[in-house]
Amino acid sequence: MKAYQTTTGKAWIAMRLMQNHIQLEIQQRHSGINVEQLLMLMELDFEDGLRPTEIAKRMMRSKGTVSSLLRHAEKNGFIASAADASNRNAKRIFITQEGKKVHDQLAPLVSAELNLCMDGFNEQEIAVVDKVMLHLIKRFNPEWNG
Repeated sequence: MKAYQTTTGKAWIAMRLMQNHIQLEIQQRHSGINVEQLLMLMELDFEDGLRPTEIAKRMMRSKGTVSSLLRHAEKNGFIASAADASNRNAKRIFITQEGKKVHDQLAPLVSAELNLCMDGFNEQEIAVVDKVMLHLIKRFNPEWNG
């Protein structure tokens, strides 16, 4: 059996297709942002003033990947950085008014698309999928408590 034919392989393919679909929807509304930058804005909207290392941890991305995301987001005016008052070697990242505007425009789109993915499933089926997904998330990120 090929990897993509397994249950988790199908889940992986489904998640990639969903992310690609959401990316396309985002691009049709705002060409200056990608799904990864939007996820970062969503983290900052939830808790502003995070350190880059915390953003990397929450997004489960490398520091290098997050550095690139931060660089592009700052260039586009979505975020600003400031020195961390408690540690002068560190910085904190803040969502700007432009970033908040883009977030508020696009975050509902992500929620709507995610909700549409479960159309056609009954409550029991959704509960099973939820349990399986939580198990997979915890396997790769034991600290996750979303």
